[in-house]
Amino acid sequence: MEKEFLKRFEKNKDELTGLYRRDAISSYMDKLIRDETPFSFVIVDIDNFKIINDSYGHAVGDEALRLVAQSLKKAVQDSGVVGRFGGDEFVFVFPNIVEYDDIWHVLLNLLQSAYDIKIPDTDVSITYTAGCSRYPLDTTNIDVIFNLADKALYRGKVKGRNCFIIYLAEKHGNINLQTIREKVYDPIILHSKIFNMLTNDDDTSNNIKNVLDFIGAYLLIDHICMQENGRLYLDYFQPISKKRDYEPYAEEAITELFNNCSVFYENATLSSREKLKIIDELKKQNIYACCLVEIKCYGKSFGFLRCDMTSVNTGRVWQNDDLVLIETVANQIGLALYIDGLRKLID
Repeated sequence: MEKEFLKRFEKNKDELTGLYRRDAISSYMDKLIRDETPFSFVIVDIDNFKIINDSYGHAVGDEALRLVAQSLKKAVQDSGVVGRFGGDEFVFVFPNIVEYDDIWHVLLNLLQSAYDIKIPDTDVSITYTAGCSRYPLDTTNIDVIFNLADKALYRGKVKGRNCFIIYLAEKHGNINLQTIREKVYDPIILHSKIFNMLTNDDDTSNNIKNVLDFIGAYLLIDHICMQENGRLYLDYFQPISKKRDYEPYAEEAITELFNNCSVFYENATLSSREKLKIIDELKKQNIYACCLVEIKCYGKSFGFLRCDMTSVNTGRVWQNDDLVLIETVANQIGLALYIDGLRKLID
């Protein structure tokens, strides 16, 4: 029945990917609702797709989209219908798959399917962020189905991407997309806010602590702190994070990282730099993504700003804006410590 219904849309598929377009997916969902057939609706975005286009050009970006489409179709097989809504946004309809555990495993399979995608002549790693809503568990209105999946998707992006969120009214019902986007700081305002926090009063330690608390909450980082000489201090922990027993990274592992650079980050796969000592340090503490930035000013080092992510199922994929913000914070902290001239933070 599904194949018979979708035959009318075969001649109008997306030219690049060969997937169904938005009108086909919407019509199919309308039919399922008329037939009172339960289904899950999923929106998937490719993480950092703009960077692929900007770094390698649109031809490589188009090839990435084709490879993603092939991978998604293979992962879905006959369990559902996959379409492309435009850009790097893909959508899925899974009829008769609505139980939480069942759709959870489907979404996990979708995310894991990305790890096998290899784009020729690039070192790009593909990851996805997905949001899911369910009919009729969440709503019987098709427009609301789209909206709830979008809320779940946005929640996944806020959490750090490379994850999926299944909409639950008790957890996500109060999300207002417009309100959330309005609260996102303009970069100039954000950096100015951080500077003002660092120069708020004469207590440099308290100022830095406030900044780390703010950045940890703003970027939803599980753990953010400063590390120097084998010590951690001024820690911030996400309230919902279960892990609290972080240890300093071994000095030789950090020295290896910062011989030729001042910023190091590792995304959730922990696969790009297996030979580095830091990977063993991360695995030992069950840290699935990290970012380290040296804190220095006028050639003087004050240790490192350290960010850790420990969620095994929702590992973070650092965005360029995240990294720029973290590096800016490290630089401003270095300047504050240099001007202050007091090392009471670690003495």
